[in-house]
Amino acid sequence: MKKIFSLLIPIVIAILTTIIINSVLDKKLDALTKSKDISLMGKKFSDSVKDKSALSKELLSNHNDLFLLGSSEMGIDVPQNPLRLFPFNGAEYNISCFGRPYSQDLQQATYLGTGNIKENQKVAYVLSIQWFEVADAISPYNFAVNFSDVQFYKFLENPKISEENKQYYAKRVGKLLRKSKKYPEEALYATLYANTNPLKKIVKIIFDPYYKTKKYLADIKDKALIYEQLKKLPDKDDKQKLTYINWKSEYSQIKEQKKNTISTNQFHLEDKYYDSHLKNVISNLKDQSINENLMNSKEMDDYKFFLSVCKELNIKPYIILPPVNGWYYDYVGLSKEKRDEYYNVVTKLASENGFEVLNLQEYEYKQGFLTDPQHLGEEGWLKVSEEIYKHFKK
Repeated sequence: MKKIFSLLIPIVIAILTTIIINSVLDKKLDALTKSKDISLMGKKFSDSVKDKSALSKELLSNHNDLFLLGSSEMGIDVPQNPLRLFPFNGAEYNISCFGRPYSQDLQQATYLGTGNIKENQKVAYVLSIQWFEVADAISPYNFAVNFSDVQFYKFLENPKISEENKQYYAKRVGKLLRKSKKYPEEALYATLYANTNPLKKIVKIIFDPYYKTKKYLADIKDKALIYEQLKKLPDKDDKQKLTYINWKSEYSQIKEQKKNTISTNQFHLEDKYYDSHLKNVISNLKDQSINENLMNSKEMDDYKFFLSVCKELNIKPYIILPPVNGWYYDYVGLSKEKRDEYYNVVTKLASENGFEVLNLQEYEYKQGFLTDPQHLGEEGWLKVSEEIYKHFKK
C-alpha cells in the first residue's frame, strides 16, 4: 500500500499543479487583454508564436481585428501594406496577419478552424498562384515547419466543422507529417482518426488518455507563450489619433516616385532587382514552367477544402488574387492562357460559395504594380488596401 501511495502522490501533485497553473494563466491573460494593446501582437508578420497559437486567433477576433491571411507577400515592407496603413478614419479596426512562407490553403483553413473565432469574422485572404504551380501542393518539410499541434487538435474537435472536412484534413496532415518525419504523435493521431478500420478504432481508444493529456498540456503551453507575448506589449492608447487617407493623393505620390525608377530589362522590373536576382540566371529559366498544370495541383483540392471550412464557420473571406509579372511568366512558360484559366476557376469556386473576389489579373502587365515577379509592391498593396477598405465598409 505504501508503494502505491508513493507512486500516486507525485502524480496527484503534478495534476493539481497543472490545474492551478492553468487557472492562474486564465486570470492573468484576462487582465492583460484588457490593459494591453494586443493588436500590436497581431501585426507581427512571420511570428511563430502568434501564428502557431490557437489562443491568439480567439483574442484578436474578440478584439475586432480584421484577419489578413497570406504568405510571404505580407512581409513586403512598404507603407501601403495594410499592416502599416490600418487603422485610419473610416476603417477603425486593426489588421492581424496570419501566415508566413509556405502557409498555404491547408494551413490557412487550420488558422480559421482552430479556435473560438467569431462568426462573420472579417477575413481578407491573399491567394497566391505559385502555390498551384507544384503538382503536390506543399512539400512535407515545408508543411511541418508551420505545423502546430495545438491547432491540429482543436481543428479536429471544432463542432462547427463537418466530419467530411475533418476526414480530409486528417488524411492530408497525416500523410504530410509521416513523410516529413516530424510530429510522430500527431501523425499517428491523424492516421487513427482518418482510418475506419475497427482495429484502428480500438488502438485509438487505448491511446485516448495519452492524447487527452497531451491536448491539455498543449493548451497550457499555448497560454503560457501568449502570456509572455502580451506582457511585453505597451498599454492601450485610448487617445490614438487616426489619419485620413486620400486615395487619389496616395496613387499620385507613387506615380511621382516611379519617375525615378530605372528599368531597362525585358520584364520591366527595377534594374536593381533584376541585376541582383535574375541577370545571372535568367537564361536557365526559359520555359522552365511550360509543363506546369495549375488545375491538376493538389492545391486546388486544398483550396476547395478551405472554402468549405469557411462556409461551415460562417466566415466570408474576401479573396484577393494578386497578379504576377506577365512578361516574366510568359518567359518561364506559364502561359497567359493557363493563368487566365486559374483566375477564372478560383474566382468561380469562391463565387459558388458566396464569397467575393478581388481579381487583379488585369495588372499583370502594369509596370511597378509588383516589386518582383510575384509580390505586390507599393501600388499593388495600395490597391489591395483600398479595396479591403471598400469591401468591409459595405
